[in-house]
Amino acid sequence: MPTEPSSENSFPNPATPSADDHYWYGARSRKQFSLFVAGALCVSLSVFSTRRALLRRHHATVPLFYQQSNAPPRQPFSLQKEAVEALRIATVNVLSITFMLGAGGLWASDTWGKQELKEKLAKMRRERQVKGGRDEVKDKQAEQEFEDFLGPSLIKRKEEEKGEKER
Repeated sequence: MPTEPSSENSFPNPATPSADDHYWYGARSRKQFSLFVAGALCVSLSVFSTRRALLRRHHATVPLFYQQSNAPPRQPFSLQKEAVEALRIATVNVLSITFMLGAGGLWASDTWGKQELKEKLAKMRRERQVKGGRDEVKDKQAEQEFEDFLGPSLIKRKEEEKGEKER
């Protein structure tokens, strides 16, 4: 007969915030912050990898102590390999920064998972629709202010266009 795990040994589900779960140091926040820290670790590793590749490339071009300074590099380099390595490094840098920023954004907005993000976005959309979306009175006022500001030049332009049509 299967036994139910005791509630004392089970971990809290980070997807459901509890009433006693504090925003900054609760279990849910720690889980979200751990993803941010993992992203920061990925960024630091990608920076280390980039720095190592740049130093390796620099050291390949520096001549030895007793070598002539106008001699070609010791190791000939391939432009294709350089391009592939640059693309790999750039991709890793962009992905790690995106991971860190995404996890930080989810932590800052107290969102966990795709379903909760969809619910928050749907709630924001409903609130915007309830408010009426765009304020037409303000739009008309702004349009009137714009016309007042550019009125003389618009009238002048219309007169020029009429003059060109008559010719």
